[in-house]
Amino acid sequence: MALLPFAMNDNIAAALGAVIVAVVLSTQIRRAGDLIKDIPGPPSPSWLFGNLLEIILEVPYGILEFQWQKQFGPVYRTKGCFGENRLMISDPTTLKHILSNPGKYMKSPQQQLINETGLGSGSLLFVEGEMHRRIRGVMNPAFSAASIRELSPTLRKAASEVSERWETLLDSQDSNGVIDIYQSLHDTTLQAVGEGVVGYNFQADKDFAQRYQSLVLIAADRSKTSILTDGILPYIPKPVLNVLMRFPPPALVKLLEFKSAIGVLANTLVKEKVDALELGIEPEKDLISVLVGSNSQAESKMTFDEIRDQFPTITVAGEDTTANTVAWCLYELAKNPEYQQQLRTEVDQVGGGENTDYDRLPMLNALIKEVLRLYSTVPQTERVCVKDSVLPLAEPITTKSGEIIMEIPIKKGQHLVLAISSYHRLNSVWGDDAAEFKPSRWLGEQPPAAGASIGPYANLLSFLGGSRTCIGWRFSLAEMQIIISELVRKFSFALTDEGEVTPTFAITLVPMAVDGSGAKLPLRVARLQ
Repeated sequence: MALLPFAMNDNIAAALGAVIVAVVLSTQIRRAGDLIKDIPGPPSPSWLFGNLLEIILEVPYGILEFQWQKQFGPVYRTKGCFGENRLMISDPTTLKHILSNPGKYMKSPQQQLINETGLGSGSLLFVEGEMHRRIRGVMNPAFSAASIRELSPTLRKAASEVSERWETLLDSQDSNGVIDIYQSLHDTTLQAVGEGVVGYNFQADKDFAQRYQSLVLIAADRSKTSILTDGILPYIPKPVLNVLMRFPPPALVKLLEFKSAIGVLANTLVKEKVDALELGIEPEKDLISVLVGSNSQAESKMTFDEIRDQFPTITVAGEDTTANTVAWCLYELAKNPEYQQQLRTEVDQVGGGENTDYDRLPMLNALIKEVLRLYSTVPQTERVCVKDSVLPLAEPITTKSGEIIMEIPIKKGQHLVLAISSYHRLNSVWGDDAAEFKPSRWLGEQPPAAGASIGPYANLLSFLGGSRTCIGWRFSLAEMQIIISELVRKFSFALTDEGEVTPTFAITLVPMAVDGSGAKLPLRVARLQ
């Protein structure tokens, strides 16, 4: 949703809002939402924005959403723009049903517009149906556990280099022991993705790195205009939209410039890897090289353009979410020195060498799981029902008219919000202490949420689930394990009075300064002897 400022500027949004809202929206929205109008939910403070300002712009993220879950249960009705009825869903049975049926519940037109415009028509995030199955089938070997293990030296190198940069900062008189770890961690994960996945040093390419960081900052726009644009986009006829795209606003220009720049780079890199394969040259270990190799043996091959279109997807998805999760891990360690010391003892015992099996470090993985749970990388995502359907429920709902139901019939066009952060706080899944940061919940003989059977990792939805599971989840997890281990071994972390932050929904869940100065996370960092 936060990406939608790319699509239109204020003038276009206002003009289209006046025409489209009056003529088209009210009728179409009512038709899709008729069947769920009896589902309880919070009152809407605005016909124009519904509950979206409360859900998206309130800080810390979820302050009202989590209250509504307790009041109305894991499935309730909210309002979108122009009085649209939506379902907010954290019920694990309903979520699993939606994610297991991608042909019934597809990404919203807003999401797909941005995916196609910014990532390419062959991107794994854009393609659907048989095309998605074919491309993912070819890509799976490149992102297997065995392929990720081969990248451990590359990830250790990235972790070692951020340690060296921090040591240099601490040696300078200007640091005062305080480091804004946020941007530094993003630089590190961009390096890891560049060298480990696509075989290119993004950080050495200063122009590309600056272009990428500028794009991330603009994409994190959290404004009323972006929310209104989100509500209007699905109802703009495609011919009209194509005309509007000929006069792109500055934000869209930056997105297209990024796509063009990484497309040129991808063309060069993919050609080099294909040529090397044909000449019998030993391939590199980066995942795109592995993909080119597996594609050569696949029965249903990816085209050159389809391989190229994975570059922006991998770069954006692989860098941003991982850096934010590592940042929140260090933040919680700074808040909880007892956990920090427990983890440091664990990583010191194994040494962090090339033979380290990070999956066997219980405290490290408990920390990561708990941060993924309470600081969901993507707090929510959306689907649209493309045919009349019925949603199953794990818990009954008492409708406003008093009827008790165990399923919800919905019409084609119904907007569904997969409330990932709310699912991660559901007492019926995680226990009565679900709102507490408690890594020890993962250290018992019986893991939490054992009956949920959802998502690829620890019954969490941080990487979604079903056929749309994040293909790079193992790579992201390996990044987290190696970077956190290296930093905790070398440094201690404590909170500082310089710049209080709060979890904020800005595409992903980012630490945003409460004084309005942007995304940052200053911590007091001390080198260990």
